[in-house]
Amino acid sequence: MENRVEASPDFPVSQGVSLIVPVYNEAEGLRAFLEDIQRVIESVSFPVEVVLVDDGSDDATPEILRGQPYPVHRHDTNRGYGAAIKTGLEYSRHEAVVMIDSDGTYRLEEILAVIRHLDEYDMVVGARLGPNARVPWTRRPAKWLIRQFAAWMVRRPIPDLNSGLRAVRRAPLEKIQQLLPDGFSLTTTITVAFLSMGKRVYFHPIQYQKRAGKSKFHPVRDTWNMILVILRTVVLLRPLNVFLPLSLGLGLAALAVLLFSKPLTGQFMDATFIVLVMASLQMFVLGLIADLIVRINLWTH
Repeated sequence: MENRVEASPDFPVSQGVSLIVPVYNEAEGLRAFLEDIQRVIESVSFPVEVVLVDDGSDDATPEILRGQPYPVHRHDTNRGYGAAIKTGLEYSRHEAVVMIDSDGTYRLEEILAVIRHLDEYDMVVGARLGPNARVPWTRRPAKWLIRQFAAWMVRRPIPDLNSGLRAVRRAPLEKIQQLLPDGFSLTTTITVAFLSMGKRVYFHPIQYQKRAGKSKFHPVRDTWNMILVILRTVVLLRPLNVFLPLSLGLGLAALAVLLFSKPLTGQFMDATFIVLVMASLQMFVLGLIADLIVRINLWTH
């Protein structure tokens, strides 16, 4: 790497960066990955704190990590990607936090690319949008649907929902620490939460390479978890985005019964109409109450 990255006085990383790396059974490409990290550290002018978290690996990963100059925090059992990230947050100290997967899918130079924008944004996501981004075709339809659902929920476009490379400021991240799950959906939670809270989020296009070793992502289980995480996070932070569409849908259903039940069935379905109207009003009121609770909580914390 030829160019050194200098830190300006206003740059959040000028006092240092905490690089959190979750590791689980990555022996195949781990040595090369750690060597690349060292080259990145040598190319910057600000201090970089590397925090490695071994999430209960049962291959040669622990032996490889023992020979590294960086602190390693090990889970006795595999607790999940999110749990590893949270352990890394607990044992790191800098305001600027960078998370990156250890499977070799992200070029280490991209770390510098996302850090450069952290002076303007609360979070910078390495969006896998480059022309050579090798996202498996089998995952793209499900990822696209989930991304569109999340974007509709938060009313913001989301180029990449769960990228494993991102730079984030610690202060807003700590505010949602209780929401962070232990599994793969942690990155989804952070993205949805920051957008729901109106934080400044920038999606920086990066390349995405073929991983070393086997993916731990479970298509059905982890996709379902992501959908639940999106709903749970939006309900907790922007409840009206969930309850108002429900109220509107029930209201439209009541209107359809009012207009078409008698022409189609010969009688007005009054009981159905009343139930739908009451349900619509209940969803609207619940949304207002939930939104009030959220706003009071934000004002007092």
